[in-house]
Order: sequence, then structure tokens, then C-alpha cells
Amino acid sequence: MAYETPQLIDPAEAHFRGNMLLAAPVDLIWGFGSALVAIGPIITVLLLRLGANNLLIALAPAMQTAGYTLLQLPAVHLTRRLRVKKYVFVSFHTCALAWSLGGLLILRWGTSRPGLLIWVLPLVVGVFSAGLSAAIALWTQLLPRWFPDRRRGLASSILSCAAAVGGITGGLVASWGLAHWAFPRNFAYLLIAAGIIMLLSVLPYLFTHETAPEGEGEGTDQPLGGMVRAVWREDRRLRRLVAVRYAMEFGSAGTAFLAVYALKRWALPDSAAGLFAVALSLGGALGALVVGRIGDRRGWRRGMGSGIVAVTAALALILAAERVEVVYGVFFLVGLAGAVDWMCYVNLLIEMSDDERRGYYQALAASTTLPPRLVGPFFWGWLGDRVGLPPVFAACLVLTAVALVLLVALVDDPRRPGQRVLRRGLQPPWFTWK
Repeated sequence: MAYETPQLIDPAEAHFRGNMLLAAPVDLIWGFGSALVAIGPIITVLLLRLGANNLLIALAPAMQTAGYTLLQLPAVHLTRRLRVKKYVFVSFHTCALAWSLGGLLILRWGTSRPGLLIWVLPLVVGVFSAGLSAAIALWTQLLPRWFPDRRRGLASSILSCAAAVGGITGGLVASWGLAHWAFPRNFAYLLIAAGIIMLLSVLPYLFTHETAPEGEGEGTDQPLGGMVRAVWREDRRLRRLVAVRYAMEFGSAGTAFLAVYALKRWALPDSAAGLFAVALSLGGALGALVVGRIGDRRGWRRGMGSGIVAVTAALALILAAERVEVVYGVFFLVGLAGAVDWMCYVNLLIEMSDDERRGYYQALAASTTLPPRLVGPFFWGWLGDRVGLPPVFAACLVLTAVALVLLVALVDDPRRPGQRVLRRGLQPPWFTWK
């Protein structure tokens, strides 16, 4: 009998599977914890119950935006010479304990000092987001180290679907807790649990296999400002993408008030916030399933366009809604748009850049789009207090439609240059840094 040589698993496939088996549970549990403190449904409703108006409610998404931007560039620059980045990446997630601290403060002051909590809770959101911003800066460097280019879309889909499944479960738990526990204990328990769950969930990342490119760790002696200027000046593709993001970010900022509008118009209980979180996660799951394969096979530009279409459709749907059931469809579309946008935007930036500059692209893209992301919630909150939220949603719809036109006109997929309509380039002077 002839001896048959056993088939060995391809090392690249073993690398992919091993990392996926570790990373998927992280996203599953992280998604569960995130749903307990979802900024749009949960924290917005909490601030509403504490007595905040639309302008004060806008503090939470504004602090989230500012926090997500705050530490990205410093984190990228300070960690650029680390060959192994996963340990620092995990350590940044200790910021999740800010949620638990916020929950303890709600237990103490929820009935006696609600006015103070209206200002404290956005600070909690900001602290959490600032720590997470440093982690996001490393995420764009770790993702291609964990998963090869042609399977990164599949990996992103699996991870996003795992997060969505966790989010669905977390939203159901949140809805049950908000219905069965008295205010403010119900919100306090959710925040305390979320911080602990999210911190523990990231520990498996410590055991992933991280493949560093050749020469990684040698870095460059160029200062942070010089590197930022070089990236911004040399890559027109990044400047065009930022132009699209200005319209997209300012327009989508109005979705922060969807839960406020629904609760006031249809007199819904607090537990509806948990069901809104479920709808967000269901939309995220579908978006992740579809766009990952599209990205691998046809590029990420097309997927990004579908995300803009989804959020535009959500704004149109809320304006036409006569029944409360339609609102769940609105949150489904917003969740789909969020998952698609995150996956496509990150992967577009990854494919625009090289190993040395990859983190700078993500951090610079986030930093340069800070103005519309920060001003948007305050502006729409101020306008909503004066003229009502339907005009706000109508204006946001126009802006997201403009963003879609700009995407088609200005942005190429790195894999398929020449797709943009304006081939010779619209190069606004305010996006040029000399």
C-alpha cells in the first residue's frame, strides 16, 4: 500500500482561521456591551428623561465625535515603531470602565441631581471615545496584519456580523431591563454592566497572531506635523474623500435625534430604546453580510455609496412615517448604513496607504472631518428646538444626497482608478495644504 502524504493546512489559511476564531467572539461580546449604551437610542433617551432639550442632548454625539478624533494622530505617531501593537491596542480599551463609572454616578445622583448628570454623561461619552480613538488608530494597522488583503472583506463581514448578533441580544436585554427596573436604576445597571463586559471582551486579542511587515519598527524620524503635512499634500485621493465626508458627516449627524422624535411623537416607553438598538444591529448584520463580499470582489467605493443611499432613505422614511412601526425600519437602515460606512471607509483608507503611513491616513481622515461631526449635532439640536425635527431631517436628507453626488464625482476605488466622473479633478483650494 502506497503511503499518502497528509495534506497540510496552508499557513496563510491557518493564520486567517486562528485570528478569526479569536476575534469573532470579541466582536460578539463587544457588540452586546455596546448595545447597552448605544448613543443614539439609549443615551439619548436617558438624557431626555433627565430633562435635557435637543441642544443639550447634542452634547453626547458631539463628545463622541470629539473623543474619537482626539488621540488618533498622537497614538499613531507614538506607536509607529512598535513591531507588535496588539498589547497597546488592548490596553486602550480600559476606557470602557468610564461607562461603569457613569452608571455608579446615575445610581447616586439620578433622582437628586439630574441637572448635573446632563453635563456629566457627555463627559463619560467623551472619555470612553477618547480612549477608543487611540485603539481605532491601531485597528487600521492591525486589520491587514491579521487578515490578508483579498480576505479582509470576508473578515470584516464576519466580525461585523458577530458584533451585530451581540448587538441584537444586547438590545433585547436593554429593552427588558428598561421595562422592568425603575428609573434611574434601569439605565445605571446597563451602564455598569456595559463597561465591565466591553473591557473583558477584548482580552482574546492578546492571543492573536500579528504579522508585522518587513522593516516595521524602524519607522521614520520625521515629526508628527511633517508626516501629516506630507500625507495630506501628496495624496489627492484622501483630500477628495474628505470632501465627501464633510457633506456625509454633517448630514448624518441629524440621525442622533431619531429616538427623541419617535418617543415624543408616539409617546413611547423607555424600553423602546432597546428595540431601536435591536433594529440598528439587525441592519448592521445585513450590511456586513453584503458589503464585505462586494468590497473583496468589486472594491469599497461602491459599498460606501450604498451606505450613503441607506441613510438618505432612512431620513426620507422618517419624514413620511405615519405609524410607529416604520421607525424600526428607519433604525434598521441607519444600522445598515453605519456598518457599511465603517467597513468601506476603513478599507478605502487601508488600500490608499502603505504600511508606514496607514495609521496616519485613518487619523488624518478623522481629524480633518472633525468640524462637521462636532458642529453638526449642536446645529441640528439648536435648529430642532426652534423649528422642530422634521425640517432638520429634510435638510440632512439633502446633504446626504449631495454626499452621494460628490462620491460619484470625486472618489476612485484604489483598485480601479479612473471611476470618478470629474477625471481632471475638482480641487477646492481649502482642501490643499501647502
